[in-house]
Amino acid sequence: MRVLRAKAARKALHFYKVTHGIRDPYTLLVDGTFVHHALVGVKTNLASRVEKVLGRDVRYAVPGPVLDELRNRGEAGAAALEFCRRRCRVIATPRACDTAAKAVLHLVGEANDQKFVVATHDRALQSALRRVPGAPLLYFSGTVLNVDEPSRASRSAAARHERVQGRLTDDEFRVARAIRAQDRVSSNVVAPPPADRSKKRARAPNPLSCRKPQKARNPHSEAGGDKKRRKRRRKQKE
Repeated sequence: MRVLRAKAARKALHFYKVTHGIRDPYTLLVDGTFVHHALVGVKTNLASRVEKVLGRDVRYAVPGPVLDELRNRGEAGAAALEFCRRRCRVIATPRACDTAAKAVLHLVGEANDQKFVVATHDRALQSALRRVPGAPLLYFSGTVLNVDEPSRASRSAAARHERVQGRLTDDEFRVARAIRAQDRVSSNVVAPPPADRSKKRARAPNPLSCRKPQKARNPHSEAGGDKKRRKRRRKQKE
């Protein structure tokens, strides 16, 4: 199962790289729920776990309102607050983004132009991010860190982009139409019949392939052929 999860994560990241230009080194936008669940709930080394999925050169970022929410949680959010202060780049957001979820959605925007990989354990925020095309999602499922498979919005945006890229410009369309017309004209021209090429035939037998004539054998010239047999005389008994 671990091999299959790693393969699925690589496949999802490759999809976002090809279709939306999100490539390593990744910028991981985290919120308090994700960091708190990793450090307190799972009790794992968050940087090490993220490195196995996204690589070593991961840049961490956190919206300003996330730090405010962790401070308000007091001792419960102390570990997550320390991690964010030590590892993350703090990004300011407008005052209207008074919650962590609003701040994350504001930074991601309508098409994730800043190429974030978002990490959150908030289920409602995950559902909202799946409606944003080109927003990779990282979350814990129990103790397993997963890369969410590309959402329907991301796949639809990729399909639209492919259709637009496949269209021809006006100049390209005119050139293609002229080529098709030229092909039709050339196909209507009757081609001349092929020249009659008679096969070359051998005028005389090849002397190298013919057997040399053999001399006829004389039966009388053979050894013992013309000799008469001598009769054996037997001695008579006296």
